[in-house]
Amino acid sequence: MRDKNGSGKGLSDYGIVFLTGGIDSGTSQSVCERIIECNVSGEIDHMQLIINSHGGEVSAGFAIIDVMEWSRIPIYTTGLGMLASMGLMVFMAGEPGRRVLTPRTSILSHRFQGIRMGSHGELIAGRKGEDLTHERILDHYLRYSKMRTREQAEETLLKEVDIWVSAEEAIEYGLADIVETPRRRGGHGGR
Repeated sequence: MRDKNGSGKGLSDYGIVFLTGGIDSGTSQSVCERIIECNVSGEIDHMQLIINSHGGEVSAGFAIIDVMEWSRIPIYTTGLGMLASMGLMVFMAGEPGRRVLTPRTSILSHRFQGIRMGSHGELIAGRKGEDLTHERILDHYLRYSKMRTREQAEETLLKEVDIWVSAEEAIEYGLADIVETPRRRGGHGGR
C-alpha cells in the first residue's frame, strides 16, 4: 500500500491495527508490540484497533488489555464481524467514547470456562487460578461497562450460558459507545 506521496507505508504505520481470529500468545505479542512501537515513535496521536475475534486465551487477552491501559496514546476500538469472549473484553478496553460497533457485529459474553485434570493438589491449585481469573474478568466488566455490582454483571452478562447481545444492547450495557450508521448507497432501484 502506498500513501499519496508514494511511500510504502502500511496501515499499521498510521496506527491502524487488526486483531482477527483467535487470541493467543502470537496475536497478543503482535498487537502489544505495535502498541508499544506507536508509543515510542511519537508519530501518531491515537491508534485504531479493529477487532473481529471469537476470543481465545484469557492470559493473552489480558496482556493486550494491560498494554492498552499502559499506552499514553488513546486506543480507539472498532468491532466488526464478531466480538466474543476475550475479543469483547479487549474491545471494551478501548478509549471511552471511541468504542464503535458496526451494526451487524455479533457480540457474545460468557463466564470463564476451564477444564482441569491432575492430582488432588493440582486440582485445588487450578481452582484457585480459575477463581482469580473469574475475579479479574468481573473487575474488567465493572470497570468498562455500566454494570455496577458483581451480581448485576453475573446475572446479565456472565452467566453459565452464552449471552448474545445486539449492538443496541451493547450500548445499553455500556460495552460500546457508538453503533456506526450504515452509509446509504443510491442506484439500487429503491431496495
